[in-house]
Amino acid sequence: IGRSFIDFVHPRDRNTFASQITSGLAVPKIVNSTMVCRIRRYRGLTTGFGVKDRVVTFMPFLLKFTFKNICDDEKVIYLVIQATPFFSAFRIPNEVVAKSIPFVMRHSANGNLEYIDPESVPYLGYLPQDVTDKDALLLYHPEDLDYLQQVYENIVKEGGVPRTKPYRMMAQNGDYLKVETEWSSFINPWSKRLEFVIGKHHIIEGPANPDVFQSPLSEEDKNKAQKFREGIVRIMNEVLTKPAEVAKQQMTKRCQDLASFMESLMEEQPKTDEELRLDIQDPDHSYYERDSVMLGGISPHHDYNDSKSSIGTPLS
Repeated sequence: IGRSFIDFVHPRDRNTFASQITSGLAVPKIVNSTMVCRIRRYRGLTTGFGVKDRVVTFMPFLLKFTFKNICDDEKVIYLVIQATPFFSAFRIPNEVVAKSIPFVMRHSANGNLEYIDPESVPYLGYLPQDVTDKDALLLYHPEDLDYLQQVYENIVKEGGVPRTKPYRMMAQNGDYLKVETEWSSFINPWSKRLEFVIGKHHIIEGPANPDVFQSPLSEEDKNKAQKFREGIVRIMNEVLTKPAEVAKQQMTKRCQDLASFMESLMEEQPKTDEELRLDIQDPDHSYYERDSVMLGGISPHHDYNDSKSSIGTPLS
């Protein structure tokens, strides 16, 4: 009591809710209007006192709006809302439906969904505002498109189809239910082109997951998963691993050793042939000279365990 009703409306439904009120106020006479809307459920203390344990959940409702003028001291317009909850029409997986309430969907010639009955909500789980202006053909099972292409060819040729064989349509939870459809269409008499197609759908069998309102993956989970993906890519591209750091340090040390060695070579005076011959013949110096020519610890004449390489190995 005392709180704004719109605080309890799902963020995705607030624009639709507001437009319903605006259009209702714009009409001079009192007219009842309806919409499907998700309303936040009360988070009680039954699951514990921790905030993390109390997940925000929403329930779909059919809202019926009535505007009433109440004249006391001053004229006040009241908005009266009658809310009727929606529940999934299915109780068990793949439930065979004997008597379903048919619902109507209308889409344009390019597949754009223009209208869907509120009666579809318990069967499909979609709210009208979520699927309006979306591609209706994406609701059909990929394996049934071959058959449905033939159906649409007959719709264009004959203007409609009495009733199709069962085919699959995707519910909001990502599973498929089986439907049979009566098709009709409207052909523009001037352009002779098809304007829109109307399908009256009869549910034959429910989906594997009977809760059609269950989201296959919440927006929060999708965002969280995307952040993890981005984090993994960032780690691979930006963060230097420990082996890379060690390799970098080793390479830096080798480069410094090589630079020092090259500087010593440049500063050293060139020896004559006689001096070189004497150095080579001296057994005490020959090993020292060979080992000193190791560049960065790599030498073709250096044994791993014994620095005194074979005397017979020629100098390079």
